[in-house]
Amino acid sequence: MNSNTIQSERCVFGYIGKPGDNFPISNILVLTGNTLAQRNQYLFMKYITLIAAVVLVLSACKKEDPIVANSFSEARYTLTISGQWQSPDFSVPAGAHFTTFIGMVHNNAATLWKENELASPGMEVLAETGGGAPILAEIDSTIRSGNGLSLLLFVAPPVNANINTNFYCNSNFSHISFASMLGPTPDWFTGLSSVRLYQNDRWIQDTTIQLYTFDAGTEQGNIFGYNNPPSAPLEPIHLLTPATGSVLANGNPTLKPIAKARFIKQ
Repeated sequence: MNSNTIQSERCVFGYIGKPGDNFPISNILVLTGNTLAQRNQYLFMKYITLIAAVVLVLSACKKEDPIVANSFSEARYTLTISGQWQSPDFSVPAGAHFTTFIGMVHNNAATLWKENELASPGMEVLAETGGGAPILAEIDSTIRSGNGLSLLLFVAPPVNANINTNFYCNSNFSHISFASMLGPTPDWFTGLSSVRLYQNDRWIQDTTIQLYTFDAGTEQGNIFGYNNPPSAPLEPIHLLTPATGSVLANGNPTLKPIAKARFIKQ
């Protein structure tokens, strides 16, 4: 055999120099059948190992990626309303009372009432007379639209006593709103607007919120009584002040909370 010739029935030639080189025969890699089989086995095992590693990484990522923000959670609460309408913090007229508390459990797209915005027709009636039919219709409409979960309705406590009620909510509907008229007054009420009980993927365990007196902006008057002239134009809902509600302030420089609401997760 010539020294510049290689004869093999089963061989693969692989050049490991640069194209155009005047290369010696020693620069040619010769793979016989047995060597080729070993190389193929090596590449196959390397491929299988790579695939296994990718599958393992993807599985690990899936296990370590809990979807907390979008997880569904439920809760039940006990709500305690404590009346604080008493002297000397307030004037307490004959027949002073809170009307039935009316509200709802809802999402962040719904509101029952909101400070610095005009009262709805239902909220106007509730604040002026304590009547519930119009606002109950508004709540029903909110529930049917998919933005409300349930009605919140409970008898009011005496002006200086407590009352409890229970309600259900979930992470999709975690906002609470309610209102109650102060009687006998023009259009003054107390309540909460869109308090969120599910925050940062956690339920609030126990919280107390002070309830102040608001003016619905629908009637005039600084007296204890009904049938006052309407506000023209209507005013946005706003906090009552000692100046605009001096008859209630009882000579105090500030108006303290007239009630408080405590939420305890069961």
